[in-house]
Amino acid sequence: MKQLLIEFKNMDAKIVSIIKAGIKFSFVISIIASLILLTYDLLYTVPITYYIGISLFKASLFFISFFIICGFSFNKIKLDLRN
Repeated sequence: MKQLLIEFKNMDAKIVSIIKAGIKFSFVISIIASLILLTYDLLYTVPITYYIGISLFKASLFFISFFIICGFSFNKIKLDLRN
């Protein structure tokens, strides 16, 4: 865990800003998915709203992990190209 924090502190500023923007985007999708699931629970019990909410929530979790992993990967590639 310490190694990941050290890697994150030594990242390029542009890569960190892209990761932060991606996490914010994923968080917005997660909030929308939560609202859809809340609508399903409280108002409409149509199964399609449940599947849409769950699919959006899964996609948001995938995007969060994608942005973090790709950020670390691009940072590693950039450091290797400098040497």
